[in-house]
Amino acid sequence: MGGTFIKGGVVDFNGNLICSTKTSTPIGMGANAIAQKIGQVAENMIKEAGLGKENVIGIGIGSPGIVDKQRGEVCFAANLDIRHVPLAAMVEELTSLPVKIANDANCACYGEWKFGSGKKYSDLILVTLGTGVGGGIIIDNKLIEGNGCAGGEIGHMLLYKGGNQCSCGRKGCFEAYVSSGALVRQTLEEMQHDRKTKLWKLLDESKMITPEVIFDMSEKDKLSKKIINDYIVNLSEGLVDLCNIFRPQAIILGGGISNQGDRLIKPVSEYVNEHVFAKDMTPKVDILQAHLGNNAGIVGAASLWAD
Repeated sequence: MGGTFIKGGVVDFNGNLICSTKTSTPIGMGANAIAQKIGQVAENMIKEAGLGKENVIGIGIGSPGIVDKQRGEVCFAANLDIRHVPLAAMVEELTSLPVKIANDANCACYGEWKFGSGKKYSDLILVTLGTGVGGGIIIDNKLIEGNGCAGGEIGHMLLYKGGNQCSCGRKGCFEAYVSSGALVRQTLEEMQHDRKTKLWKLLDESKMITPEVIFDMSEKDKLSKKIINDYIVNLSEGLVDLCNIFRPQAIILGGGISNQGDRLIKPVSEYVNEHVFAKDMTPKVDILQAHLGNNAGIVGAASLWAD
């Protein structure tokens, strides 16, 4: 469930996505409209899969924001403009199926742990690099969510005090430096001080400056290379902090930027394992690309029923 789309699908107990769909999120129309849309998606997907409700163990929902999964409540989701909404109960009433709900990044983490890149680990952290920066933490085979399920907000660790403005209201957050939007914004700002960069030619050709374009250009453009190098350092420094606090076996990178594969994973892995505390006396931290990709939210939400 996101600020633009509600995505849904049917997932089996092996983590296979049988069918899926997406529909526009009814932003500004209230919690009832969102619940009804989720119910419609669930009903439609059950029919498309050729199933009856008796074949479905339950519905899983991944929501942005602070989610109390014990009470089935979305406590606060800014981009959905909802507060203290008992969404699980509302969808249960509409569909006559049991519902579990959790934070969307925690769902993605759970899915990667159950069915993706994290299957062989008991201790891992997922960091999603998208419009924002989310995360999930698995320690000793348990999802760590904190008091009131409000923890795990990796994107709002402080990277630079008084630094770039973050959407949360603070300045200098991890998200303000390593989200896809932050990478593009930083590039556009630095272009203003370098009229010779080849990036200007792309704008002249009416092409968009995207994270993928910046990574591509870093192989042949001096400014782009500097920006990507700075990005990798900022990302790696945040991951080093997570390693020093939690000492996971692995950190899995998801979200759109993770699609850069080895261009991202290799230098980040080298930096993290070079700078982590007691590097010569502790096990190496595996840095991996998420396996589930754009389906992480759907598979992860369904994974709430995988226990």
